[in-house]
Amino acid sequence: MRDTTFREYRFGSRAALVAALFWTLAHCAWAQAETFAAAVVIDHALVEIPLALHSGTPPPKFQYLFTPNARWKGPLRWKYNHAHAAEALAGDKVEIVARLAQSFEKWSSLCAITYVYDGETTVPSNRAAGDPEPAPLADGVSVVGWGKLDPELSGWASAWYRQDAGERVIIEADITLSSTNIATMSDLDRLMTHEWGHAFGLDHSNTESAIMAGPPATHYNALLTPQPDDVRGCRCAYGLPPGMSAPYVCSLPQGIDFGEATIGTEAPVQRVTFTNSGNAPLSIEDSTVNSTQFRHVAGCEPGTLVLPAASCTLEVAVTPVAEGAFAAQMALYTNDGFYELPLAVTGVYATSGGPLDGGAEIVDVVEYYNATLDHFFITWIAAEIAHLDAGLTPSLWTRTGQSFRAYATPHPGTSAVCRFYIPPADGNSHFFGRSAAECSASALAHPRFVLEDPQYMHLQVPTAGACPAATRAVYRAFNNQPDANHRYTTDRAVRDLMAAAGWIAEGDGDDLVVMCAPE
Repeated sequence: MRDTTFREYRFGSRAALVAALFWTLAHCAWAQAETFAAAVVIDHALVEIPLALHSGTPPPKFQYLFTPNARWKGPLRWKYNHAHAAEALAGDKVEIVARLAQSFEKWSSLCAITYVYDGETTVPSNRAAGDPEPAPLADGVSVVGWGKLDPELSGWASAWYRQDAGERVIIEADITLSSTNIATMSDLDRLMTHEWGHAFGLDHSNTESAIMAGPPATHYNALLTPQPDDVRGCRCAYGLPPGMSAPYVCSLPQGIDFGEATIGTEAPVQRVTFTNSGNAPLSIEDSTVNSTQFRHVAGCEPGTLVLPAASCTLEVAVTPVAEGAFAAQMALYTNDGFYELPLAVTGVYATSGGPLDGGAEIVDVVEYYNATLDHFFITWIAAEIAHLDAGLTPSLWTRTGQSFRAYATPHPGTSAVCRFYIPPADGNSHFFGRSAAECSASALAHPRFVLEDPQYMHLQVPTAGACPAATRAVYRAFNNQPDANHRYTTDRAVRDLMAAAGWIAEGDGDDLVVMCAPE
């Protein structure tokens, strides 16, 4: 199942930006390649002068440069300086200005941010501390111009705001374009669509599929138009353009952290308000949680209709099953797309008497199927589950609904189950060996197999095909094809169906049992 390339994906949640900023400067780069190297230059910095302000929490996914956010009060008025334009575009000044406007209009067609182009200027675009040629003070003129930048940067955006009574107002936003790294109008359009987002107050999103994606939480991409996450960020700052009807939500927190909770005991319910900030009804179509420890208790159930300016209250609970920190994602699917709510808990023992169940952590091993590969895969690793459920893989993996329990750490009577990666030449799949002997034999017979973990999980080995009390049989079927793949299931009927389809049942005893999982 290496198709998922877990080791090559970088993911994580973005920490909230500082809560007190005065002069704030956001610097933006755009990589020229459609893909990005492992080491990406962090392309924006924040310079702060503390000022006591009311606190605020940015919404999940899309981020504001300023926390609490700042916005333009009226249109963004800008000028263009053609000096030092990229050589390949120097003769196309009129087309450049048109492209700059078109890039902005991708946003203004979806949210109520507007602009006024005030013509050409000889005033340079201001840049800030951290830039190769800093000019840290705003001059009141928003300029898009050209200049020499770090070789790894294609653009640099700076934004300034002031405190105006109870709100923050952006007063200037300057963008400097690289004179050397922008070669085509397509480069300019792609870069400026991203940069305009910074100019009116959006930071890098922690959503990879957003046009505002960028370091440190995400990678740049080759998108050309604002995506749902980008659009929500703009609408939550500026609202909808005249004549447009749509629902959207700005009220979700960064996530729900239950803190420490007793293993085996349901923690107090946490509540989140889900408010429709749009002008059309928002319908909740489904909700999912990618961990059995967490559950959607009540509120905002599928079928709920949230009218404009109305809310529903989401209730979430957790029952930790083991010691340590656990993370999950709750997703609400709506007519405005899906919203994700990160969940977290730290399981602790109720007494000092030691770990429950002999000290071993019990986990849920979830099964997936890939129709493109016609392969099955199992995992209990939270990060892998999150990637598979989110579809962040070259081809789609979906849950089959099958799962079984296993020990993540050694437990009396168990055997270490190893995990091999089968390279593409032999199947692009995984194999789970049930004992040290089977793992060693597999390594000798298939030297190209990659041993990913000699103790991936711990299960018991049957005795003459019989499983001990309080355990259930795990069956294994082999597809007997050049692209080797195995299926692991505790459902005898599923195993028999695979055998009827030509798969080979493997295991011990009359029932051909390969391992024994805890009930």
